Amino acid sequence: MNAGPWGPWSGGTGNHNQKPNPEQKRTEQQNSGRQSPPPPQQPKINPEDFFKKLFDLCKKFSEKAPKSQFGLIALGLVIFWLSLGFYQVDTDENAVTLYFGKFYRTTIPGLNYHIPYPFGKVIKKSVTAVNTEEFGFSSSRRKSDGRNFNAESLMLTGDENIVDVEFQVQWQIADIKDFTFNIVEPIEAIRKSAEGAMREIIARTPIASALSDGKGKIEQETKDLLQDILNSYQAGVRIVLVQLRRVDPPAQVIDAFRDVQTAKADKEKEINQAQSYANDIIPRARGESAQAKEQASAYAQEVVAHAQGEAGRFNAVYSQYSKAKKVTKKRIYLETMEKIYGDMDKIFIDKSAAKSGVTPYFPLSEIKQSKSADSQ
Repeated sequence: MNAGPWGPWSGGTGNHNQKPNPEQKRTEQQNSGRQSPPPPQQPKINPEDFFKKLFDLCKKFSEKAPKSQFGLIALGLVIFWLSLGFYQVDTDENAVTLYFGKFYRTTIPGLNYHIPYPFGKVIKKSVTAVNTEEFGFSSSRRKSDGRNFNAESLMLTGDENIVDVEFQVQWQIADIKDFTFNIVEPIEAIRKSAEGAMREIIARTPIASALSDGKGKIEQETKDLLQDILNSYQAGVRIVLVQLRRVDPPAQVIDAFRDVQTAKADKEKEINQAQSYANDIIPRARGESAQAKEQASAYAQEVVAHAQGEAGRFNAVYSQYSKAKKVTKKRIYLETMEKIYGDMDKIFIDKSAAKSGVTPYFPLSEIKQSKSADSQ
């Protein structure tokens, strides 16, 4: 016996009022204790097939319906309802189509169609717009309502100091399906993830690096870590930029911190000045020392050479003296007298001239000077 859609007795070609025979009843009683097979799964509804069947149904209704005012009104309402399914996706947008609350497909920019409400729904999002989240500050008074900036910005560094960090995160939608369905509150998830990533990177960084030349490294590491976190959530978000706006000590101790930094700067200045003076005086002292050594060496060589020359000269004189003592002795006497009286003023008096009462005057020094002047 064939079974109909409403039970074993609702369809088929047999008599609906016919009772089952006893044998069939016994077989049913034996099978009643067995576990019934699982019901077949309902096939998934294809929206396109649904739309096609609905269109065919409207066409048949319009053909069979009487040519009355009610039929024309109903047909017009159906056509108007179907026309509501057209929608436009702008060039900077992507859209997701939902049927009966479930994802069906992603649509790209252009004119598209979906089965209208209540069967279908379209969610459109901009995938090129760059969104900005601010932490520790707010450029908009509306966004700052109810926010605790100190709770967002005060962080602990790797050397257990507290810094006040203001930064911003710029992001875009990378996958509209994941962005729409995988996280309930995307903006809140991005903010919490960004704050957690920044706190983790700051906790690895000493305060001196965070306040000076380590900002670029902090930004890049925070961006990479935040992207990894959002990828693990399958959030469909791409991080464009992480930028530090300000990194300072807390406001309560910033004056004392600046005094410490000024003292450190003065210390470095004094060290640099001392190093500069040392770099100037030490090479100069080394140069003067080298010069003195060279002069001493030259003087030593000069004295030794002079002594060696004198010794050679004495040996030569002694050799001649040993051969002719009288001549050599007289020559030495004359050379010595020449050295002694060479530059002295001398007056010669002739003994024979004393008898005549006239003393001849011979200014040899003046005569010598006049001769040298004439020669020049």
